[in-house]
Amino acid sequence: MTDEAALRENMMRLETAKAQLEALAKQQELIQLAVEEHVKARETVKNLVKSAPGDELMVPVGADSYIFAKSSERKDVVLGVGSGVSVQRNAEEAEKMLDSRVEELAQAFQRVAEMAVQTEEAIQELTEKIQRQYEGSRPD
Repeated sequence: MTDEAALRENMMRLETAKAQLEALAKQQELIQLAVEEHVKARETVKNLVKSAPGDELMVPVGADSYIFAKSSERKDVVLGVGSGVSVQRNAEEAEKMLDSRVEELAQAFQRVAEMAVQTEEAIQELTEKIQRQYEGSRPD
């Protein structure tokens, strides 16, 4: 492989790594939003558990919007479990399920963060390699 071809190949690898890093950053952002959504749901369930029948609650409905509702004797929660399927659980079970999901999302965030660090290191190495190749191919 010629020096020029090797330089072009490394530049393509660098662009690919930069695109991967950008995708990982977007993934982290989406995971963070999901964590925030699950934490908000968990806090709402906790407030439901603490409430007495007739207490007024603010219930999130999405898009940072809330409705007022009155608590009743019934403390059941309907949770989505995926593929459009929902299950009904008592508030304590729902809180545990939401805690578990938050933990899973936090672990996923950590894995993506580790991949981002590895990708950043690869970008740094490729950048240095390209710089050396470029300087080595310049006529004096």
